[in-house]
Amino acid sequence: MRVIFHGRRKTGRLDLEAIEMAVRTAMHQAGAAALTELLQFAAPAADQRTIPCSCGHQAHYRELRCKPVLTAVGPVEVSRPYYLCPYCHAGQFPADVELDIQNTEFSPGVRRMQGVVGQEAPFDHGRRQMKLLADLEVTTKAVERTAEALGEEIAAREQEENPAGRPEPRRRTAGHAVGSPRGRGRADSDSVYPNGRDGSARSEKGNRGPSRQDGGATGPHAGCQAGMCVHANEMEEGGLPHPRPRFDYLRRRD
Repeated sequence: MRVIFHGRRKTGRLDLEAIEMAVRTAMHQAGAAALTELLQFAAPAADQRTIPCSCGHQAHYRELRCKPVLTAVGPVEVSRPYYLCPYCHAGQFPADVELDIQNTEFSPGVRRMQGVVGQEAPFDHGRRQMKLLADLEVTTKAVERTAEALGEEIAAREQEENPAGRPEPRRRTAGHAVGSPRGRGRADSDSVYPNGRDGSARSEKGNRGPSRQDGGATGPHAGCQAGMCVHANEMEEGGLPHPRPRFDYLRRRD
């Protein structure tokens, strides 16, 4: 701030862009310092110095180890417990799993940014966008690897949710047709709907809908022999009309 006010006294004017960028950098530095303090994990208590290992044995606490991480407010340093299994010699950082920074030096927020800029533009252009928009220094290769890793993660999640690759069934809504079996038929202009309308566009004459080429009317009641409108408050839970609806909910179209 002293530099800003000194420049104003010297030149008599303010460079707003330079000031806002300087303020952003200062806020990032303050945020990174605060975040670094929050990410200093203490050594575990005596009764918490062993954790299960994937080999079936117990991994033992060895020491606190530091790791640099790039966050949305700039670079920070994480200090967390390190565990080592004496049988399979596999090391573990439970805090990394908790913070979602396992096997990466980018925070979840930064990885999200890299994924967005990586899919919208060439990776080098994404790197420049990260610097301009977030004031974060990343390499082109980092943007590329993060974008590809996120894509693989999304594809794996979709494959897990739908292993056979079948399209997901459409969910039924209150506007589904009830003229087909169990109310699950395809919505078309000859189906009766709970709201007395179909999916076609309405004409200027009201709810009659557009005319067919043969001159017949199309709309919610064109294909219904009884020519009646089934209202939503006469629908049962299964989507079918009530077996004995009140007469005032029935009307015949001309």
